[in-house]
Amino acid sequence: MDGNCLGQGKNRGGNPGSNPPAEAAAAVVAAAESAAAQAGGPLDIKVAMLAMAGVRHAETLRLMEEGFRRLGLTGEMVLTGDTHAMLPSVSAANDGYCIFCGTGSGAVKMRDGEVETVADAAGYLVGDLGSGYWLGHHAAIAVVNELDGRGPPTALTKAVLGSLNIEITHDLAFDGRPTPLRHFIDAVYAMRPIELAKFAPLVIANRTDPIAAALLSQSEAFLLADFRKIFDPAVRGPVVLGGSVAAHLTGLPAEIAKLLTAAGHEPDIRLAGDGAVGAAVLALRHQGVTVDEPMLKRIAASMAARVKTPA
Repeated sequence: MDGNCLGQGKNRGGNPGSNPPAEAAAAVVAAAESAAAQAGGPLDIKVAMLAMAGVRHAETLRLMEEGFRRLGLTGEMVLTGDTHAMLPSVSAANDGYCIFCGTGSGAVKMRDGEVETVADAAGYLVGDLGSGYWLGHHAAIAVVNELDGRGPPTALTKAVLGSLNIEITHDLAFDGRPTPLRHFIDAVYAMRPIELAKFAPLVIANRTDPIAAALLSQSEAFLLADFRKIFDPAVRGPVVLGGSVAAHLTGLPAEIAKLLTAAGHEPDIRLAGDGAVGAAVLALRHQGVTVDEPMLKRIAASMAARVKTPA
């Protein structure tokens, strides 16, 4: 309970919203097993804090809890959103704002350490405007538009087709479409929809292209609109930007700062830290521990040190 990290594990595929329940549970439990192995045993784990994105599946949660019990969990398993861990990843403040743009996107207002208001974050099927998925999806549409003669040329076409090893040729496929378009359509429909997010880095890498630039500008506009919705001049605190795309929305911080300044706030805009740090803070708070700035720094430093020199 002193803020020192005893073990850390990482894995992929733990989001039950985009992975089968059993696979998502196995991925999370495997990461926990790695952390427990570093910590040594036997362990008496008071709380398992899950700060995670995605839909809550009962089967996933059951399998996770079974795995945690095997590792020594004697207390409860607590569920919260990944956005809940953003503010405590970089600040001991209980009030503030989080704007996130990774595979999904949205914004939240935090008050007294809890999420009070949410904008978007509705998932890629009905929301997440401006997210990595949104960027990737619209990059794919731009590619189809060019190949089909319905839209302007864009550097995204070469980049996206190249990422799929699709050669740009000028012949026609069996259905009368340009062969590259036919191959691209087939490749896209062979993916899970969420996998379109993998094209987002190509939008970022080609940000000087007019189409890519317009997509990034629209992404910033969506995120700024989310922030406008949740912003309350009476709630002062840091604004934390998180997610793999957020750091590349280079015009967003300045626009947020303008809004804050106009409301009489001193802009304090930060990039999110390690989500595991935020989750650790939430776990300690759940156990009644007051996490101040020195303890937060100790948590972050001990986790960073363990990543560099794992046990």
